[in-house]
Amino acid sequence: MSILQSGTPTYLKIINKRKVLQEIIEGNKLYSRASLAKRLKLSKPTISALVDELVEEGWIIEKESKKAAKKGGRKPVHLLFAKEYKYTIGIDIGGTTTEIAIMDLDGKFILHRKIDTQEALKRNFVQLLVDQVNSMLSDQNISHTKVLSLAIGAPGMTDSEQGIVIEAPSLGWLHYPLREQMTEHFSFPIYIENDVNMAVLGECWKGAAKDKAHVVLVTIGTGVGCGIVINGELFRGSQFAAGEMGYMITNKDQATEGFESIFEGYGFLENHTGGPSIVKQYQRGLEIKQEKEYSAEEIFEKAIAGEAFAKKVINEALDHIAVSLINIAALLNPECIILGGGISKSGYWFLPKLQAKINHYLPIQSRTEVMLTKLPQASLLGAAVLGMKKHELLSS
Repeated sequence: MSILQSGTPTYLKIINKRKVLQEIIEGNKLYSRASLAKRLKLSKPTISALVDELVEEGWIIEKESKKAAKKGGRKPVHLLFAKEYKYTIGIDIGGTTTEIAIMDLDGKFILHRKIDTQEALKRNFVQLLVDQVNSMLSDQNISHTKVLSLAIGAPGMTDSEQGIVIEAPSLGWLHYPLREQMTEHFSFPIYIENDVNMAVLGECWKGAAKDKAHVVLVTIGTGVGCGIVINGELFRGSQFAAGEMGYMITNKDQATEGFESIFEGYGFLENHTGGPSIVKQYQRGLEIKQEKEYSAEEIFEKAIAGEAFAKKVINEALDHIAVSLINIAALLNPECIILGGGISKSGYWFLPKLQAKINHYLPIQSRTEVMLTKLPQASLLGAAVLGMKKHELLSS
């Protein structure tokens, strides 16, 4: 977004154009020029001039109503948001799979592909991403000039200002200049963000936290991650490390005694609640050594089916999760906490137990609703949000 001096005619014009465009996008009704002028309390000539510009630029489409005017005369002309005037590109880099999507300005997927992350890392990872993006744009006959932005979510601490992945153990990256690498190939804006931060933006736009301003998303899979939105904006912390809740201590005695890390660099919480931890604890505790390597999902299924030891392992993990969520709710008082990652697949079984513990330990004002993610591709949708938040007409 260009830096304009507050109060100048150019600045005021952009503010009014933004108001017009956002009312058309978010107003939940069809507007004519006259009804829009009334709604925004701007003069009809001012609205007409702003609409003319937005139509000429391509942001707005004018469409004649199929219904005749109530008192005869010309049919009203409605103003519609041109959702395909520009496109956003989202890339969600996971330890196993990387997903790429082209979306319109309403978050509709135009094209979606997946590649194997670990195989790609053995080759030129960035070049593979570039080739995939160019191939997808070509398939849809979308030129680079039609791309509003490209945003990439990385699984680790990320300096979003410099576009550097500070540390991503699953990728073997340390201070990796991802944006610099990508901008060698593309001229449109490129943003780099932590993947869970991108996901919480997606949830706030189209998912379980739609229209909420204070939200926490907790993802539990191989590790534990957390994205925080306060007053509608991402909270990243002083060194971009906010949300690294895998290092949270949820049992003083166990922490004092020390603990064996499942993976190098993993914190206390993810060593007690992550998928590999659950598997290791289950297999360790079996009286008869099993040759089969179980998955965390299978152990959850056994617990749900009533197997005593599986229930013990899962309930211990859930106790740690409950303590962490109680601490988050007490500290941040969000409107909701969303659970994502592999653990959410079994959420229907354990969610009431978690909610009951939160309600038991917190006063009424601090009680926070815990819910499950509704978006399998929340990070990709969050990529679209990142790009739009940076644009002078689409930022709120």
